[in-house]
This record gives sequence, structure tokens and C-alpha cells, in this order.
Amino acid sequence: MTQKGGSFRVDRDTKKFWQERKRQMLAGNRSRLGPSGWNSSHRVTIALIAIETVGWILESFFPGLVLHLSESLGRIALIVLATIMPGSLLGLIFAAFFIWIVGSQLEIVARPWQYLLVFFGSGIVGSTVMTIMGGLGGALAAFGLAGAYVYAMSRYNYGAAVQWALFLLLINVLLSGFQPAILLGMAGSFGTGLGLAWTTGIGERR
Repeated sequence: MTQKGGSFRVDRDTKKFWQERKRQMLAGNRSRLGPSGWNSSHRVTIALIAIETVGWILESFFPGLVLHLSESLGRIALIVLATIMPGSLLGLIFAAFFIWIVGSQLEIVARPWQYLLVFFGSGIVGSTVMTIMGGLGGALAAFGLAGAYVYAMSRYNYGAAVQWALFLLLINVLLSGFQPAILLGMAGSFGTGLGLAWTTGIGERR
């Protein structure tokens, strides 16, 4: 099968997987739909995008406050803050897009605490790895969501999950600019998200 055919199969299998999960969730959780039909399962995703936006506002317009917090609370606080600071407007756009595309799907099959654990846990690990390697940046939590997404997919279609993992790895390499610190930070976040999804059982029937 050609690469084009393989990509079509991945897209078809992925769409089928999430359509089935959505039907299962809606069938068992009708109360989660408001009177207007709004699916509340996306509320955490929207909240995380809002938090990233606040982080960008802080680092862009109130850098003194961020510096004060990092000096007062230490390097650990800086690493935690980096989880919600995309580094630039372009970083915010990418993070928001990635969180919405991947996170909104992941939220369907994950409990809120699992979702938040993956987001902040992988973001902190990724930022720590990048800091140790001498790099500086944020928005790595999105790659943790990607790792958890791949794990959730693997429970349905292992082959499609492997192809997704390779595709996301390629994206990581390109976005890193081939800088080891950034690439390792992304890889650390991705691996942490994958590991947390496995240990907490994301994707299991609720």
C-alpha cells in the first residue's frame, strides 16, 4: 500500500474510532449535554487554551511579574510556569490549535483528572528536560496530550497508532529546528503523556 493509501487508512480508522467513542460517551452520559446541546466534555480543553492565553499575556505584557515569581519561588516555579507559557504568539497559536485538535478528542475518553494530569505532568517533565539541556521554552504539554492520544488509539488500532507516533515524531523534529534541547523536551513530554495514559488507563470503558 502506498503512503497516500496508508494515510487514508489512518484517517479513516481514526475517524471511526472517535465516532464510536463519542456515541458510547453520549449514550451513557446524556446528562452532560446542556439544554442547547453543548457538549460539556470540551470544557477542560477550552479552559486549558484559556490558561495558555493568560500565560502568553503574562510573559508578553508583564515580564516583570514572571521574573519576580521565578526569583521568589525558584527554578521549580519557573518550570511550572513554563507549562502554561507558549513563548510567543506563534507558539500560542500552535499550542491552542494542537490542544483543541488532540485534546478535545482525548477528553472524550479521559476523566478530567487524567486529562489534567497528562497535561501538567508531561508539560513539567518536558520543561525540566529542556532546562537541564540548556534550552528555554514552553507549550510542551501539547506533546504530552499527543502521547496520550496515541495510547488511546493503540487500544483500538495498533497499526494506526504506530503511524501516528511516527508522524508526530516527524513534526517534533521539524518544529525543534533540530535543536537537541527542544527535541528532547518534546520527546520527554510525549513519552510522559504516553506513560501517564498507560498507568491511569485512559481509553478504558467507564
